[in-house]
Amino acid sequence: MPRVYGILFWTGCGLFVTLNAAAAAIGEGMKLISENDVNAAVAKMGAYGDNPIQSLIAVMNGEQGDLLDYLVEVDADEFNPDERDLLVTVAVTAWFILKDAGGSMPPKSGAFVDYLLERNLDRYEDIVEEEETADGFFDEFFAGGAEQPILMGFLADLVLDRPEGYKGEIRDEHVPAILLHVKTVVDALVLDEEEWSAEQEVGEFSQEDFDEAGRIVLGLYGEYEKSADFGKMDGRDRENARMIVTGFGEFMYNYFLLRPPAWTAQRAVEVCAEIMPRKVLAPDAFFVSMYPVLISFMGFVAARGAVPHADRIAGRLIALAAKH
Repeated sequence: MPRVYGILFWTGCGLFVTLNAAAAAIGEGMKLISENDVNAAVAKMGAYGDNPIQSLIAVMNGEQGDLLDYLVEVDADEFNPDERDLLVTVAVTAWFILKDAGGSMPPKSGAFVDYLLERNLDRYEDIVEEEETADGFFDEFFAGGAEQPILMGFLADLVLDRPEGYKGEIRDEHVPAILLHVKTVVDALVLDEEEWSAEQEVGEFSQEDFDEAGRIVLGLYGEYEKSADFGKMDGRDRENARMIVTGFGEFMYNYFLLRPPAWTAQRAVEVCAEIMPRKVLAPDAFFVSMYPVLISFMGFVAARGAVPHADRIAGRLIALAAKH
C-alpha cells in the first residue's frame, strides 16, 4: 500500500495527545469496551513507532484484508485525501482497541461488510427523517448493530473534535459518511459473521419471477436508451450497453433471485467482478464497456427511483472499476 496514512493526525498535531484527551472524556457505560479498555489500548499505540497508524495498517492488512480494502476504497469518488486519511486513522484505531481488549478477531469478508453497510445506510436514512438534533441522531445511530456506545463515542470524538493544530481539509457534509463507515467497521469486527451467513435465505428459482425481472430490466433499459445519459457514452459503450444491462439483470436473478427493486451493491459487485467475467463469452470491448455502462445505467435508474440502492451500486462499481 503505497500511501502513508496517519501523518496529519498522528505526527501533524499529536494524535497520541488527542487520543488520550478523548479517552479521558469518556464516561461510564455498559461493560463491553470500557473506558479502561480504551485507555489501555491508546497507551500501547505509542509503542508502534513515529507513525503508529501506518505500522498498524500492515498488521491489520494481514488479519482483516477485506476490511482494510473497504476503508481505502469506499466512497472513492467522494472523499478527498484528508477525509480518507481521517477515516482510515479512526477505523484502524477502533480495530486496535477491539483487538487489544479481546484478542484477534476472525477475518471478516467483503460480503459481510457490504451487508452491514447496506443495513447502516438504511438505518441512517430512517433516523435522518426522525431526528431533529445532531446529538439525538448520533445517539440513535450508534445504539444499533454492535452496540458499543463507549467505543463509538470515543471514535466520534476523534472525528468531530479534531485538535486546533489539525491542518487537514474535512468538509462538514462528509463527516456523517466518515462516521457511518467507522461504525460499519466496528459492527463487522464485533458481530458474528457465521451467524449472519446462517440466517441468509436462499429461496427458490421461479421462471415467472425470472421473466418478470427480465421485463422490468428491458423496460428500464428502453427508457435509458432514449436518455441523455445514454447519449453521453461513447460509441463502443452504446453498442454494448443492451447486452451488458440485460445480462447483468439475468445474473442478478439467476444467482441471487434479485429483481431490480431488490438489487444490492454487494451482489452487483459479485456479478461484475466474478460471475460475468467467468460466464460471458464476449470480445474484450464488452468487458471494457461493462463498468462505464452499468455506472451510467445505475445513475439513470437512481434518479427515477426505480432501483432503491442504485446510487450505492454505482459507488461500489466506480471503486471496482478503478482497480481494473
